[in-house]
Amino acid sequence: MLPMCNPRWSWFVDYTGPGNRIWLAWDNDLIGVDVVDISDQLVHCDVFIRCIHVHVLITIVYGVNDVVGRRLLWADLGCISHTVCDVPWLVSGDFNTVLDDSEVCGQSGDIRGAAEEFQGCLRDTGLITLPMLLVNDCWLGAWPNTSYVSLNARTSDHSPLVLRGDAAGQTLSMFRFDNYLTLSSEFISSVQRIWRHRIVGTTMFAITRKLKALKPIFRAQRQKKGDLSSNVKLAATFLDSAQALLAQDRQCTLLLHLEYCCKMILRLATRLEQNMLHQRAKIAWMKGGDQCSRIFFRKVAKRRSSKRVFQITDSGGQVIRDQQGVTNEFIAYYHTLLGGERRHRVIYLCYLRPLARHILSEAEALTLVQPVTPSEITHAVFDIDEVKAPGPDGYSSGFFKVA
Repeated sequence: MLPMCNPRWSWFVDYTGPGNRIWLAWDNDLIGVDVVDISDQLVHCDVFIRCIHVHVLITIVYGVNDVVGRRLLWADLGCISHTVCDVPWLVSGDFNTVLDDSEVCGQSGDIRGAAEEFQGCLRDTGLITLPMLLVNDCWLGAWPNTSYVSLNARTSDHSPLVLRGDAAGQTLSMFRFDNYLTLSSEFISSVQRIWRHRIVGTTMFAITRKLKALKPIFRAQRQKKGDLSSNVKLAATFLDSAQALLAQDRQCTLLLHLEYCCKMILRLATRLEQNMLHQRAKIAWMKGGDQCSRIFFRKVAKRRSSKRVFQITDSGGQVIRDQQGVTNEFIAYYHTLLGGERRHRVIYLCYLRPLARHILSEAEALTLVQPVTPSEITHAVFDIDEVKAPGPDGYSSGFFKVA
């Protein structure tokens, strides 16, 4: 029966499990599939994508219906995670459980215990949740725009998923100021050079024009810095080479100076990478150990994946999947919400006074309408954390503090 479905495709059917519930089919001209591990609830594969010459790991899951049985699945995923290392890994299928109550449709029993065990599995394996998919940070690093399209279930009780993993760099990103640029000797001089220009108009207009003029300068400076994570690896390689040479002749003054310079370069590169990860992760900075680089890389990847919108349902119930259509739907929604006609409601204070715990006196009311002083503005701006952005222009609070 299988060859009749698609004669050119290769097939794998798991006959080891009692339910024989996982079937694999693939076009061998496009990908190569090597089944690495099999259990009652999963099939783990090494997949070679021929067109881009990349190996990825894919785990197909069909979990059992009871909590105790799924604990074997969590244990199997934990064992696989120890062998993954730095290879892109994707996990998908039917887990027969949910991560939280918001995913439950209809009535269900108490799922808190099962959900906590599922969440614990994600913490132990380092997997990042996308809707219907679980991936590791290496997968998101290779394909940050990973998404899927859910097809109609038809006669089945499961919906087929079509995976999309566009390469990085195909979409334009908005400007974002990186705080590590303030550590450069060029920062203050660049700001001063632009800020000396006289612009005709209101003060706010002049400020926005100057900030806009600074953006290409900071983009060029960031491009000149290169990939900070690659710089750290390269600096560590230079230090290893210098120390290997020094081990052969520890009395050589030139090699001692070379090792010292390599250490300074590695320290500076690590500092810049930490600054970048701290800002992009936007979680409490942790000190010591290996400087938590992997933790922050995973947090950055998680934030990127959670902010993307690949499809949206409009007011008529139609699912929109193309990016321009999604953008237009957002614009139309907020145009109606903020720019449409509003019905003005009359509020009668006589009905609200009995509900108020305290009514402002005339003196207290006057303090609320006093003009804002420059010192209050300065205090408000400098009170914002360096990694936060006080406005939508991409400039962080750290930029304004240093500038």
